[in-house]
Amino acid sequence: MHEKNKKAIELIEYELTTLIRRAVYLDISDKKIGHLERSVYLLLRHLDECGASQLKTLAEAFNLDISTLSRQASAIEAKGFIFRYSDPTDRRVSLFEITELGREKLIMDKEMRIKRYHNMLEDWSNEEKDIFGELLVRMNEALID
Repeated sequence: MHEKNKKAIELIEYELTTLIRRAVYLDISDKKIGHLERSVYLLLRHLDECGASQLKTLAEAFNLDISTLSRQASAIEAKGFIFRYSDPTDRRVSLFEITELGREKLIMDKEMRIKRYHNMLEDWSNEEKDIFGELLVRMNEALID
């Protein structure tokens, strides 16, 4: 590996590790954004953006096994944020959909999160924000592969 490339990869590895650590800390500290746990927020976002989804599809989207996602979905369903119903094309399959209460909670948390990131990035140019967003998308896609 070329020395300059090696240093760049080492920097990325360290900064990503630090970013994840700080994000997790914020998520469990008194500085937490919003009221929803990260896993609940992500599931609600997915259902709000993609519509009703099968458990298998959700598990694949979050790279979780079906039993883990099933437990999470049951807990979220018990809070009234999502509901489960039979797929009209195949009654053996359940679909999950966000409820109005879930959408309300999601909107409140999403606004809080966006406000925090807006404040954190206010000194960045629009071009820097665009580039960073695009690079995060690419990184998230690379993490799936």
